Amino acid sequence: MIRMRLGVTAVMIPELDFPAQIALCVRLGITCYQLRPRCIPDAERGKPPGPWGNHRFDLTPERLVREGPAITAALRGAGLEPWGTLPAASIDDPDDALKLHAEGAAASGAGRVRIGPTPYPAQPFDYRAFHARVVDRYAAIVERITRPAGVKVLLETHCGSIAASPGLARSLCAGFAPRDFGVILDLANFAREGEVSPVLAVSALRDWIDCVHIGGSRRTDAGTDESGCRKVGFRFCPLDESDLNAPAWIAAIAAAGIDPPFIIEDFGDYADGPGRLERSAGILHRIVGR
Repeated sequence: MIRMRLGVTAVMIPELDFPAQIALCVRLGITCYQLRPRCIPDAERGKPPGPWGNHRFDLTPERLVREGPAITAALRGAGLEPWGTLPAASIDDPDDALKLHAEGAAASGAGRVRIGPTPYPAQPFDYRAFHARVVDRYAAIVERITRPAGVKVLLETHCGSIAASPGLARSLCAGFAPRDFGVILDLANFAREGEVSPVLAVSALRDWIDCVHIGGSRRTDAGTDESGCRKVGFRFCPLDESDLNAPAWIAAIAAAGIDPPFIIEDFGDYADGPGRLERSAGILHRIVGR
């Protein structure tokens, strides 16, 4: 039996207000909660809830700073722990915007804030110079913003990012102490880009793995191009149908002697957010034998 702490990101269950989110987490045995401070786009207000659209729990960055202690009190009162905030923040954002996100993470006791790297160019570029600029900017953010706020930066391994794979992510975080800089190991994104063996990935990032985002993604047939060569697409799917084998990743993380929370992120279209969360939690409980 493997010990596993399960969590969820609020972006996955936009259909529920905050009390309903907490009640669902308690029922499913979920003990970690990642906050999603964001501004709902004006065009989405009044529309049905969606992960990247309208949310019933309208948590703006400003509201998180004001209400962070009360939000955390509600979570901890139900046996949940806040585990980081996931704003749509980038190192290219102004310092004032990043300070607001760091203050929200501190006020809520979440301890960490995701800040993404600069998107890489569409055409081949000077990787060494680009990489140096990204690392220098992260160093400035740690020194001036996150460390003074008492929180650490989270870098997410993500398709389409300069941190798409474990090795690329390590190249960005290797110069930082784990207390200042952590990595979200996102398994659904590895099914799309950056896939390596679980043992290699976990060994490369072990000291910096802060949490794991776990969900399903699989390749689909996208027809052929003008030369007749096969093209590949992707779709989100239930965790037990993913191209990545979740038990192998869970076993590698356990064998490395680390205990990051497994944060469920399932964006498939086979059920609503609460339904996907319930199915994913059941699969993970089955994998670890409880």
